[in-house]
Amino acid sequence: MKTIEPTKLSTPGKIDLARAALANDLPGLSKLVAAIPGDPAKANTTKYFATRFLEWFLDRSGPVPFSVFMAQGNSKLPFYAFSSLPGFDCPGAGACLYGDNDFTPDNFGKGWCYSFKGWRYPAAFFRQLQNSILLRSQGGRALIANQFHEIPAGRTLRLYVDGDFASLEILRFWMDLCHARPDIKIAGRDGVAGYGYSKSWKLFTELDRSGYAWPKNYLLNVSSGSRYGDEEKREVLQLDCTRGEFVAVPVARKFIKARSYQDKDKPMSKEYRAAVLEKLKEMGHKKRFACPGNCGNCIARKEHACGSERMRGVTIAIGIHN
Repeated sequence: MKTIEPTKLSTPGKIDLARAALANDLPGLSKLVAAIPGDPAKANTTKYFATRFLEWFLDRSGPVPFSVFMAQGNSKLPFYAFSSLPGFDCPGAGACLYGDNDFTPDNFGKGWCYSFKGWRYPAAFFRQLQNSILLRSQGGRALIANQFHEIPAGRTLRLYVDGDFASLEILRFWMDLCHARPDIKIAGRDGVAGYGYSKSWKLFTELDRSGYAWPKNYLLNVSSGSRYGDEEKREVLQLDCTRGEFVAVPVARKFIKARSYQDKDKPMSKEYRAAVLEKLKEMGHKKRFACPGNCGNCIARKEHACGSERMRGVTIAIGIHN
């Protein structure tokens, strides 16, 4: 008779674990890790990664258990990438995190945020958790900065594949690093050192009002699903660092089932992108571009649309596919 192995750690379980770690609740965290089934010595399992994380968390004096940056990502994300916890590090998150519900802890994670899907890979979850913890201390940020400066010259960096700028201090930290490394470029002839998507609009406008000079090698994509309104959006769209909007739009279920949103070589990709453009037109966006899904196969000259100066003022959209 076949034995079904119990679930290693559900998404609600990971949320509880993250809450305990971020609250520095060591007894609670230890209890949650101990309750995860499996052999802690069995590599690449949830129990294995959770045990490694907990051993580091106890005093945080040793080497970090997971690399801070993902080097070169994968075929869809062909660049260096940084992530932290989705939701927990997203002060501007609205519908993407809570759906149509009230912004309360009980509704956390009930929206269409794509990042929670990545938690099915335990190493990804614990890397994000580690990075969120590092960002919250001066010593942790120093460690991140050291690894940032080790990225080879001329490479691509995308800030926040998952997560977001959690505070004004953290936003300034990253922008200062971009100033310090103008040699890091996005793929293409001109390019930028980093680009990303953010719903933390008020942090950007607050830093701008302080007179901060934005690095020329970072482009912001103003992401939909924020809890902020049109007034805040208009203000953040005027910043020198802003490329334009990146929005998620509803599309027919057939495109989601066919994974048409992943790459140009997927079934019905052309029809899917036409549907996205039509939805943008209905929403009143004059300059529009449908994300084909693969950042390494996006626009000409091996550039990424979301990080290209040529795409300033163009609204880029992708179909909701949570």
